[in-house]
Amino acid sequence: MRVRSINREDLPQIAAITLQAFRDDELNAWLFPHKGEHPEDFRKFISIRIRSRAVGWGQHGFVVVTEESDPDWTSKPEIVGYAYLLRCGEDEGAKKWRAEPWFNKIERKLLDWEKWYDFRFIDRASDPQRIARYMSLTSWEAFPALDSRWHLSILAVPPKHQRRGIGNMLVEHGQKIAADDALPLTLESSVVGRKLYFNRGFKVVGERRIPGEYDDLMMVWESEALKGRWLDESEGNKAIVKAVVQAAS
Repeated sequence: MRVRSINREDLPQIAAITLQAFRDDELNAWLFPHKGEHPEDFRKFISIRIRSRAVGWGQHGFVVVTEESDPDWTSKPEIVGYAYLLRCGEDEGAKKWRAEPWFNKIERKLLDWEKWYDFRFIDRASDPQRIARYMSLTSWEAFPALDSRWHLSILAVPPKHQRRGIGNMLVEHGQKIAADDALPLTLESSVVGRKLYFNRGFKVVGERRIPGEYDDLMMVWESEALKGRWLDESEGNKAIVKAVVQAAS
């Protein structure tokens, strides 16, 4: 198996993987209590957001694909997991990642309109009040002292390919990107993913209770070469984010 960047042709497979990987996710179950009765509406919700990530500002997506040497080779490469990183900050490196062709901006605007229209008039899978409550309580600035950073915004591996090291490959690839840029890597972890992230050296720097009894952990990783630049070690898997730190040059 190998890691490569996402391309447009991958998006339908990525949407299918997302549906499989998050089918029993506790937060999605709370936000979309009617997805069982209206699976097409939930599928459309996922599809629109996957397309939005592909043209998102500062987004970098990558997939794990099978190779001929793999035991489950099926005569053509198969996507068995994916992840997206978001480059945060106002430094020069972040500005380079945000440079984009004009048609990406147009597509993003069209997708924003499509998301609004779908949520307002079509979607029957979600609970609008729960969505609004979640959005009001979720802090999208969860790492204020870590302005310049990479953020792992999503990672998904379908159930039939789990426990094969694919999630580990994706996280490791994200860590390499962050380390090469001399930046920390942040994420917000579900219950399912915590063991993987702890094993990869992430530290818990915050916790919050989302509606529906869902605990959200804010986690940070820093490379060995820059250990202690952003985090003060606490006990176990916990750490404290230091005061505002300037991006490494």
